[in-house]
Amino acid sequence: MIFRVRTAAVILFVATLAASLASCDLSVDEPDPVFDVEAQYKKDSIAIDEYLAKYGIEGVQTTESGLRYKVLEEGSGPAPNKNDIVSVHFTISRMDSAVIETTFTDVALKYNIYDSAIAYVPYKFNFGGGFVFENTFLVAGLREGSQLMKLNDRYVFYLPSKLAFGQVAYGQIPANSPSVWELKMVQIR
Repeated sequence: MIFRVRTAAVILFVATLAASLASCDLSVDEPDPVFDVEAQYKKDSIAIDEYLAKYGIEGVQTTESGLRYKVLEEGSGPAPNKNDIVSVHFTISRMDSAVIETTFTDVALKYNIYDSAIAYVPYKFNFGGGFVFENTFLVAGLREGSQLMKLNDRYVFYLPSKLAFGQVAYGQIPANSPSVWELKMVQIR
């Protein structure tokens, strides 16, 4: 009796699997469209222009890669070398000004994103390796931008998606979205 029940269950499973696979469209006639990085960059540039205009932000500089930045505070310390470990405080915002992540306790409290389980401490990274965020994302705009900074500098970076997370969503930042990053370099070792 047990053998018949198991056999019947296996036959039912195989039949269901076969029916499911038969109903799937496995054709590969149409290739996926190629992502147009330049078209996305133009959209991001418009969004950043609108953000800067909306908040009356002036004095923003642009690098050859499209990174935009503004110096908020000039520090008096040295610039890091490629073998240094650098610590920065940061705040990440979307283009709608929603602050989504920070290492500053006061900023987290102000924007109601404070979590008592999080240690609000500076983020450390190998300066020569670039700003590898969450041990996963090499944020190209911050790698380039941090090269401009020295100890105690505070900059804000306006990153088109190609210089931030690109086609990958990160938390509350959708894929293909520009973002705003404020960094303060607080330690070089």
